[in-house]
Amino acid sequence: MPNPLNISDAVDLTDVAIQDIWIKGSEKNPLYEQYFNVETGVTDYLIKDSSISGLGYAGRIVENAAVTAASPVQGFDRTYTQVQYGILMSFTKLVWYFGIKKRKMEEIVNEARRAVEDMRELRCADRLDNSFSTTYSVNDISGNYTATITGGDGLAFASASHTREDGGTSWSNRVTDGTTVNMDYSLVHIKSLLNNLENLTTYLYHTFVYGMMAVWTRQPEASTL
Repeated sequence: MPNPLNISDAVDLTDVAIQDIWIKGSEKNPLYEQYFNVETGVTDYLIKDSSISGLGYAGRIVENAAVTAASPVQGFDRTYTQVQYGILMSFTKLVWYFGIKKRKMEEIVNEARRAVEDMRELRCADRLDNSFSTTYSVNDISGNYTATITGGDGLAFASASHTREDGGTSWSNRVTDGTTVNMDYSLVHIKSLLNNLENLTTYLYHTFVYGMMAVWTRQPEASTL
């Protein structure tokens, strides 16, 4: 339990010579939803999903010949574990009554929720910043820990060795000139990427970006990530 905010810690709140005091808190401008697949209302601690493909390209049938058979393939599975984030804000009664309430600044309590929302934005951005790695170190006010961000194939998001579910040739979601590496394959070369059955795909942004990023993005309500 942290020490609450005392009058001596915020003397400006009770200084009658100061007419205006502003809350310089977080601005609500969520960005993570623009590049993450988000699911709300999750009530299970663990969620695991998988997939199954369709079929590859059909083949021609010559006269009196048998139709070539094919079967769908099972996709990768992934487990999502819910993590709770939180922070505590406390005041002494004197600070609340003669400082916060007197100044009509009760909305400051909303900063506790916004701190959680800021953390969510940061953790989502962290996963892009570290998308070439399978793990990275995280530091916050509760201590340090290691985040694992591999996809269903066990590889980093930005990898040149993503395996296909049918066991075919590995694929890459990176573009490199030998010196600089970019992650814009899914947007710039949308027509040249093959799906998990080696078909050209025109719905890449949903099947690949959202599908791969989903290992990071199944979100319960705003207080968790």
